[in-house]
Amino acid sequence: MSTHHLGLASSLLQDGDMKRIEVDGNNVLLVRQQGTYYAVGADCSHYGGPLAEGVLSGHTVMCPWHHACFDIRTGHRVEPPALNDIPHFPVTIEDGQVVLTLPQDNEVEPPDGINPAVAPRHFVIIGGGAAGNAAVEELRRCGFKGKITLFNSTPALPIDRPNLSKEYLAGQADPAWIPLRGDMHWYRSRGVVLQLGMTVDKVNVQAHTIHLINGAILHYEKLLLATGGLPRQLTTTPGNDLQGIFALRTLEDADKIIAVAQTGKRAVIIGASFIGMEAAASLAGGRGVDVTVVGLERVPFDRILGEDIGRAFQAEHEAHGVKFRLNSEVARFVGSSGRVTGVELKSGETLPADFVVVGVGVRPATDFLRDSGLKLHERDQSVLVSDTLQTSDPDVFAAGDIARWDDGKTGSVRIEHWRTAEQQGIVAANNMFGESESMRGHVPFFWTNQWDIALRYVGHAEKWDDIIYRYGTPEKKDFVAFYVHNGNLLAAAGMNHDADMDAIEFILRADKPLTADQMRDATFDLAAYAAK
Repeated sequence: MSTHHLGLASSLLQDGDMKRIEVDGNNVLLVRQQGTYYAVGADCSHYGGPLAEGVLSGHTVMCPWHHACFDIRTGHRVEPPALNDIPHFPVTIEDGQVVLTLPQDNEVEPPDGINPAVAPRHFVIIGGGAAGNAAVEELRRCGFKGKITLFNSTPALPIDRPNLSKEYLAGQADPAWIPLRGDMHWYRSRGVVLQLGMTVDKVNVQAHTIHLINGAILHYEKLLLATGGLPRQLTTTPGNDLQGIFALRTLEDADKIIAVAQTGKRAVIIGASFIGMEAAASLAGGRGVDVTVVGLERVPFDRILGEDIGRAFQAEHEAHGVKFRLNSEVARFVGSSGRVTGVELKSGETLPADFVVVGVGVRPATDFLRDSGLKLHERDQSVLVSDTLQTSDPDVFAAGDIARWDDGKTGSVRIEHWRTAEQQGIVAANNMFGESESMRGHVPFFWTNQWDIALRYVGHAEKWDDIIYRYGTPEKKDFVAFYVHNGNLLAAAGMNHDADMDAIEFILRADKPLTADQMRDATFDLAAYAAK
């Protein structure tokens, strides 16, 4: 242990300031808030984002990259996508000097193992995606000492799915990065039973049992449904059974596409969604594949981001050689010797293809719940939950892509974002443990990286009256766009203004009003407003 005098407390930092310093090889974020100094690790535990470039509100600092949040008083992670806390360093004031003590004082793993006194308690989680894995970790963090069983229908450990269509597909990510936790030992050491490659066939909420496809029956005290989405398939399109047609949802899917891209250098991607567009950039830029994107829409992302931003994405792809066939529909898949060789459009044009990636959205994976007695949404069969993620049965919760709830602003929503699924897994876990936390205190966020474009989006807007731009335009890839409905800010998207996007999330979280003039005015300090 060593101590370091950093400077006069009265002048080293002003209230609300953050500064990155290096002390004995440790990257430290020094913060002064409400007259008190704090020191935590300077790098986000998610992908290493520089926290000093983020925004501080109260005692919470938000990473500028993917909006993970940490408590500066303890280093505890308070919002995903980060899984781990960051280091915390004691700070004292001695003779007017700020004194930092190393090393960190909290190198303690989250609670692990089962307490035999409460072992008969059994919480079951169905689904090993973002929500399911987050719930497992949060149950141990909040002190649950009973048995946890996690069922995952795929044979893989819970993975970092956003990476699949980005760096992993492009060949820029080490495969070791993909599991959220390194190996089975991490789960076993925390008393978590992983059932990989196991499919749940039925849930009986009256008997508190789940039925596996192999006939086994398991009893639960509390149950979390987090089965995510199933990729939509073009099952009525002639030729859909040809080899070389892939979805992109699992690690196995990504590996199959990577394998075929070693020799197949012409790809058609069906769907101008985020998965489709990210896959286009990864295959063209990372694998040297000649890519054509086919979509029903006039402009990519027009219903989510608006036409101007959609055109900016399309132009960036086209500048790198990606071709588009928009306002187009697939008539059939063409093949030879049982393998796809092309995609025929209803216009009559046939696009040659060595392989095809279908990215036309997902549907809630809830087929196994149809006879469960739980209330499902009539249209998409999502699970209806309260804002605390409780289903129509008090001992069953749902989170992630299958959960539909009233967000208190736009009405009934079902949001297919990675971080939102993690937020829901954390909220559900706490409420299974006996808390009463609402999803309304959490703001949705997603990000996408395509070529030289990195876009951040906070909030949720299914419709808007106006998009108000500040700084610049989508064409110049330098802007913040505010999505406004009935005079209220619902969401924002931005490129190259990460700190502002942090601030906007804090503003939405606190439900602070923003006028149209404040949104337009580049001199109006969003971070200062968020910190008030």
